[in-house]
Amino acid sequence: MNSEIIGLAAATLTSSAFLPQIIKGYKTKHLKDLSYGLTVLMFIGTGLWLIYGLAKKDIIIIAANVTSTSFTLTLILMKYYYGKNSMNEKNH
Repeated sequence: MNSEIIGLAAATLTSSAFLPQIIKGYKTKHLKDLSYGLTVLMFIGTGLWLIYGLAKKDIIIIAANVTSTSFTLTLILMKYYYGKNSMNEKNH
């Protein structure tokens, strides 16, 4: 089997692993149980992988980590936004 196909499959699966959490968070407007530590570390890690992919000019690494970094940033922002909104609702 071609290693590019394996890399593409791995990149697709690991990058798309964030989608169920994003969809669930959007539907429920609740991400209280999602750890900031996990998402921030994933954001930093995927950002570094992106830089590595750019240095290597590896399109699979670049594409996977643009996606993963975007998804983790989305989760961080959703957690912040929904957490802030739930605090405002409690204060009213």
